[in-house]
Amino acid sequence: MSHFPCTQCGLCCKQLKSSLDNLNSFPLVIQDLLKRFPHQTNPDGSCSMLNDDGSCSVYENRPIICNIDLMGQLLHIDTPELYRMNAESCNTLINNANLNPKYLVQISEAI
Repeated sequence: MSHFPCTQCGLCCKQLKSSLDNLNSFPLVIQDLLKRFPHQTNPDGSCSMLNDDGSCSVYENRPIICNIDLMGQLLHIDTPELYRMNAESCNTLINNANLNPKYLVQISEAI
């Protein structure tokens, strides 16, 4: 697999304000990246760069915190392990939000 199999549910982007408000719950390197996040949040707490279809309007130039592969390099985490961890986090968000199961990340595809 050459990239993380994001299903574009948009939940990570929809919860940006929550992440920014809870910086202390993250490792220091992630706190620093979140503090430097270059985009605004919408009144609903989502990232202002999130499109209605769940895609990112600045995807090709997205911040490091939004790039799973670059985050893995920064945190020195093996790509298969990083994809597995992110897939599990994504699926927890998806299940907690009661989204359509079509958005679940297939962990076997992510490793």
